[in-house]
Amino acid sequence: MVILSKSTTPQKELIQMCFTNNFGGYKKDMPEKLQRFMTLLGTEKDEDDAGEKAAKKIAAELKLRRDDIPDFSVFNDTDNRLGLAQLNQYLFSTEHNPPIGDQVHHDMNAPLSHYFIHTSLKSYFTGSQFLERYSNEPIIDALKQGVRVVELDLRPCGKDGICVSGHRWNSKNPLKLETCLDSIKDHAFTPGRSYPVIITFKDGLTQDLQSKATQMINEIFGNMVYYHDPHRLGEFPSPSDLRNKILISRRPPKELLFANDDDQTVVVQNGNETQQEAADQNYQSLVAFHAVEPSGMLLQALTTDKVIQRPGWYETDVISFTQKRFLRTRPKKGKLIMNAPYKPQRAWMHGAQMIALSRQEDKEKLWLMQGMFRANGGCGYVKKPDFLLNASPGGVFYPTVNPEVKKTLKVKVYMGDGWSKDFKKLGRLTKPELYVLISIAGVPHDEKIKRTTVKSNEWPMSKKEKTEKKNREWIPTWGEEFTFPLTYPDLALLNIQVYDHEIAADGFGGQTCLPVSELKEGIRAVPLYDEKGERCSSTMLLMRFRFSTN
Repeated sequence: MVILSKSTTPQKELIQMCFTNNFGGYKKDMPEKLQRFMTLLGTEKDEDDAGEKAAKKIAAELKLRRDDIPDFSVFNDTDNRLGLAQLNQYLFSTEHNPPIGDQVHHDMNAPLSHYFIHTSLKSYFTGSQFLERYSNEPIIDALKQGVRVVELDLRPCGKDGICVSGHRWNSKNPLKLETCLDSIKDHAFTPGRSYPVIITFKDGLTQDLQSKATQMINEIFGNMVYYHDPHRLGEFPSPSDLRNKILISRRPPKELLFANDDDQTVVVQNGNETQQEAADQNYQSLVAFHAVEPSGMLLQALTTDKVIQRPGWYETDVISFTQKRFLRTRPKKGKLIMNAPYKPQRAWMHGAQMIALSRQEDKEKLWLMQGMFRANGGCGYVKKPDFLLNASPGGVFYPTVNPEVKKTLKVKVYMGDGWSKDFKKLGRLTKPELYVLISIAGVPHDEKIKRTTVKSNEWPMSKKEKTEKKNREWIPTWGEEFTFPLTYPDLALLNIQVYDHEIAADGFGGQTCLPVSELKEGIRAVPLYDEKGERCSSTMLLMRFRFSTN
């Protein structure tokens, strides 16, 4: 018997030998996805996490974890080994082989101002801006997806009622405040999501109605409500200290970045300072959480893509401000119906904790928001990078002309599956031809967009296979790698979108957004989501992530 040395054995055969030596099972009946993957690995050079090394790493990971995965508890009867079926199941499982972890791992004992907080805008709002509808269902959905800041606009309703509504004139089918508060209580805290929920009220209520709202809040939430002593010295408590607590925040009609610390807020109207009408004292005592909002040029600098004439003029003050105090941003209203362009990365770059974003509009920005808060187990709180917490008044982190590359991310797209189940509309006009857009969202110097080639379900088939498998799964294979140099990897998001290259307009085929700092190196099964951010049942991409430090 002649044993071929590694130097003379083709890479493809070495990979097949690796899998068959580690796993028992079939040869001719090997799962199609696994067979395609082995073919792709066979074309790679034997570098870090590539070629045969990738196959060995996958085998080692599965052996290490097989006792922790209930589906794999039954071994092969003949040699006590897992079979190729289990290998296939593990490799392409978004549950067992995910791209990021699902556990809270950040330090949750720092002051609350040290965290980015998952925030929604007009949380009760459903439908378009042109046809406004209000419901408690969006509030429930937002809380289930990890949102920790819920915004409610309060309006007088009827004789002495309080409703949640975006406009005073919209009184059709009023949404009662009590309904919203009940929904928040029932869905705010679940296992893994016990960190505080902040309810932000914007209201023009009379003192009588404020008193009624106070009574309603106390009756529904009881001792869940957190009261913060305004005279307390030191920083705000930590998320751990505030577990299962409800914090009330009030958003006055107008706010400035540097508001007074007095009981009354200074309001600027037409260039003149006036005092806001005093609130009911009991209502005011509920407000434990104070956040201010930028306006004018500062708001534009923190939220839009527009280039500021003097980049960096505001960074020192804003970063210093957000180290101990809370800053909330929201889209600037456009001249017509739609809001102005909004870029959450700008505000995150400067330490703003609460980036308010509508869950019904600007879907691509919503994907970025969801990607940011998939970090830290999806608990709704992400600790800021150290450079934002430790920046001195004289040190601005804003990227220079030639910023230093801290880390390089390499992303390889191997293949994908599941579109025939989740995106049945794709390919109605022509045979599906899918491509993947991969981009980095972060500081300006890190943002880049890459694109794979267009691939259909091309795979060698005999005439018999073509006859018997007319409904064959769409399993495009790419095997393409892209490189992203990163100057601030802790603020970078990996944005992935799949489209069908149709004649008229490209059809949407799923998306996901992942925090770069959370990525697991190696070959991972990446789940995709629909346009609303709901996880697809089957659609996924098999990708490889590698880091190198410069």
